[in-house]
Amino acid sequence: MALVGATLLLTLCGVVLVGIGISGTRDHAAHHGMKEAAPSVPVTSTPQPEPSRRSASAPPSASASPAAGAGGNSRSQNLPPTMSGPGADAAVQQALDAAVPADLPAGVAEDVADLGREVWLAEVTGDGRGRWPGYFAAHARTALYTRVRVQAAIGRQDPEGPGAVVHLVWAGAGPAGTFMDGRSATVHFIRKGETGTWTPQR
Repeated sequence: MALVGATLLLTLCGVVLVGIGISGTRDHAAHHGMKEAAPSVPVTSTPQPEPSRRSASAPPSASASPAAGAGGNSRSQNLPPTMSGPGADAAVQQALDAAVPADLPAGVAEDVADLGREVWLAEVTGDGRGRWPGYFAAHARTALYTRVRVQAAIGRQDPEGPGAVVHLVWAGAGPAGTFMDGRSATVHFIRKGETGTWTPQR
């Protein structure tokens, strides 16, 4: 019985000492700001698709042509806003002059430009077509415009043949009544050797 009692006493002391050791370890950890490590859990993440180069890059910007009527319908940043009225036509003329470098003598370019204005007004309004019967005989425009004005015109050498071409910017209301400015047009001319006069050509 004495042996059994001693064994129980030793066992009880061991349990107490183990408990004290565990408690002391926790107190030491708390004193130094340490936390018990949580059990590690494997974390899986779903891979995200990389953004495409197209969506990451900015869309390309469209470049405007130097002036309306000289190779396109886009308006230059140097042109006044649309529907600015006749007071802005001088600025349109300056932009058109700058868009296509002069390649004719100044007097010739001015004469051809003035003639191009007259031919185009006859083209879109029907008035004055009798001056150039050969030009309008087979290609008479039936849809006529109203409230027409030529905003700008320049005469240059015709790159498509031995003559001149007039680039125009004009405004007018179409058959449906919609008024627009900044419209573009071209009129081609050849010069007759006998008389030296400029004649419009299709």
